[in-house]
Amino acid sequence: MMEKLLKNKIKTRELTRNEKFLLGILGILLILLGGYRYIITPQTKTIETLKAQRLDYESKIEENNDFIRREESIQEEWNRLNKEKETLYTKYFSTLNQSEIIYLLNDIIPNQEVFTEDLSFSRPVYEEMEDFQIKNMDISLPYKGEYTGIIEIIRALKNSPQKLSLESVSIDMDSDGSLNGNMAIKVYSLDGIDGNISKPLFTDDVERKNLNEDNEDISMIPFFENKVENENRDGQDYTKSTVKPYIEETLLDFETKNIYLIPSQKLVQGNVSISKKAKSKKYALRLEYNILAVEEENRVYVDVSKNNVILKYPPNTLGIWVYAYDYSPATIGMLFRGQMGEEIYIPFTEGIGWTGWRYLEAPPHEDLKIYPLTLEKLYVEIPSGREDYGVLIMDQLEAVYTRNIDEKGNDISGEQYMFHVVEQGDTIEKISVKYYQSNRYKNEILKLNDLNEGEIISIGRILVLKKR
Repeated sequence: MMEKLLKNKIKTRELTRNEKFLLGILGILLILLGGYRYIITPQTKTIETLKAQRLDYESKIEENNDFIRREESIQEEWNRLNKEKETLYTKYFSTLNQSEIIYLLNDIIPNQEVFTEDLSFSRPVYEEMEDFQIKNMDISLPYKGEYTGIIEIIRALKNSPQKLSLESVSIDMDSDGSLNGNMAIKVYSLDGIDGNISKPLFTDDVERKNLNEDNEDISMIPFFENKVENENRDGQDYTKSTVKPYIEETLLDFETKNIYLIPSQKLVQGNVSISKKAKSKKYALRLEYNILAVEEENRVYVDVSKNNVILKYPPNTLGIWVYAYDYSPATIGMLFRGQMGEEIYIPFTEGIGWTGWRYLEAPPHEDLKIYPLTLEKLYVEIPSGREDYGVLIMDQLEAVYTRNIDEKGNDISGEQYMFHVVEQGDTIEKISVKYYQSNRYKNEILKLNDLNEGEIISIGRILVLKKR
């Protein structure tokens, strides 16, 4: 059977002339279509792109030609704006330098008619003005003197070469007829706006400005025993202490990721990480949150309890740097826990109404009975019925305490110390290693606690240790 099949030939026939012609036409069409698709079409797109670029370049050339034609008017406008800028810079302080401010006030207060006993500076804060964060500081100036002297001070503040804003004046009369009261002054700085290039204050500037309406020079004397290290007009040499009136204690600097995220309910999501966009040192806390506020509590918590932050007594203020990328209804705050387990919420701000870095302050709980307090969490909260998401950068959580300064302006604050309750097995070497990671401080511990080398310390004894 197989042999028969092999012997059978497949019957074929030759293509006719018309069929060959049609196949040839089909082949030519395929070649033309392929050429159009893979050659002509890409070239056409390239030509269109080049034409668009040509139009763009022609437009830029026209703009450049227009600038060149307007070069003279642009130069005149630049000169005018530059003069306005220089004039503006001379009216404000480049930085809130207390030495410079005190030096200026020394020269505008009449010594014979007004007596000033004290001068206090507030902590610098940022005030939002249009699209800028303007740094400013409040000054409290108590005074006692005659009416004419007070008027001269007000006039001198108004004519000051660098702007001093007189916010309010309180006046009382003593039984002897003399006047006393307080002046609230606000000082604005261009710190961070002008690149710190504003002109410094010179004594001659004050002298030219500080004339009364009769063009008579007002007699000036310093009102502090601590003066700027410069020779004043009267030839006397003054020195000024540079000690700050407050102590800043850093509670958290976020240099290590010893933090955890805790949502208050299942529709609260977020993430915490370490960011290199820091305000101080190398790192800061980056908090991402996405909150659908449908429950009674709608917070994303950052657990910082493992950092062992304890407030033994209330500071003046608590502060933190926060970088916001956008506005938000979110509340930023802290959660402390007392010794009896009570929770104490302290908000920094209710709503985010700025972008960029801003220093936030919050007053601590003032009831001394609940101290010491342990910082457990930072939190971001969204009001009920709202939905919001975003990213915040936080850095340098700190407590601010008043420095102990005597009437002469000298710092008499003692060094900072902490306590250790001796436990079973404790030795001076072990305690030194526990707190300082080295045993080279054992002699210091012995001296602070009136102990002798080799003396046995009883369990329960309280030792004084120096903070580092």
